[in-house]
Amino acid sequence: MTTRTSRNKFLADFMKNKVRYRKQFDTREEAEAWESNLKLALSRGELVDKDEKTFRPLCLQELFDRVINRHWKDTPNENTARNHCYQLENFFGPKTLIKNVSTSMLDKFVLHCKDKGNAPATIKLKLATLSMAFTYAVERELLEKKPVFPKIKVNNERMVFFSEEEEQEILTYLEENGMDDFSDFFVWQIDTGMRPIESRYLHRRNIKKDPVLGPCAYLQKTKNGEKRTIPLTRRAMLAVEERFNTLDYPWAYWNKDRIRRAWDKVREGLGRSNDKDFIFYVCRHTCGSRLIQRTNNLLLTKEWLGHKDIKQTLRYARLSPQSFLQGLNALEYSSSSVDNKVTNLSTFGDNTYELITRGKVS
Repeated sequence: MTTRTSRNKFLADFMKNKVRYRKQFDTREEAEAWESNLKLALSRGELVDKDEKTFRPLCLQELFDRVINRHWKDTPNENTARNHCYQLENFFGPKTLIKNVSTSMLDKFVLHCKDKGNAPATIKLKLATLSMAFTYAVERELLEKKPVFPKIKVNNERMVFFSEEEEQEILTYLEENGMDDFSDFFVWQIDTGMRPIESRYLHRRNIKKDPVLGPCAYLQKTKNGEKRTIPLTRRAMLAVEERFNTLDYPWAYWNKDRIRRAWDKVREGLGRSNDKDFIFYVCRHTCGSRLIQRTNNLLLTKEWLGHKDIKQTLRYARLSPQSFLQGLNALEYSSSSVDNKVTNLSTFGDNTYELITRGKVS
């Protein structure tokens, strides 16, 4: 310690990163405690008032600035994260100290979001943004511990997806109205299942031929930060072909606003303006649902869509009719192999079940 006496006072005085910190106290213990705590705060990266020479905990605005630069800058999620942080700052106050954010305050934020009409999944994402920021603070000893976050239940029933008839109806409308560029993007989204922002970030050099899979898109910037490979269907390649030869980022044109304006025309043209489920993002759900229905392979679908948790993929299953048929066939095969008297019920007439339940078939 560098504490010394000065005019019947105890002076704490030290240098850190070419900045001098000094302050007088009535007792040696106070001076040494101040110096020790201030050095610890500086080592943690906490902001220090250079005039008062006292350290202060981070406020929300300062924390968000750090976390955005550390985790979200130059990623597909940057704009979403910034938007969430802006909303959180507006509700809690940008100068609110992070140590003062309590569970009861988080509960009020959830109610605020519900009053604004936010879906449970949207509220959960906003809380996840704040939770990640607090985890950052705890890991760097800027915060002792995180408050308990409210648990938001999200409805995981089967998602809406376009039927083949609906898809054809949309494509016909786009063709009849000269919206060829958007038609190509629509096809690309359904056949790749990419998030629109992942498509926008896709450089043409990352569309290339794999010796086994054929043409593939190699995603470098994804929502979860993990690279992945998506094999391309023939019509996906046809959709991107013209742009592939002229543009570095074939789908960069289709930002959120342009997608919204084009899709609003589709909604109005097909009489679906009031259908809240008829949204462009259903393209991704359609890809996931078709993969599940046609392959019954959850792991394949998980990797294709880039889910971190298999629970996300389960939303696309819940379960497909083909899954039940596959299970039925497996059980029928197993039973017939050990008991020749057991026969596949599908070989009986339509009234077989009724006859069995009445005891007329043994």
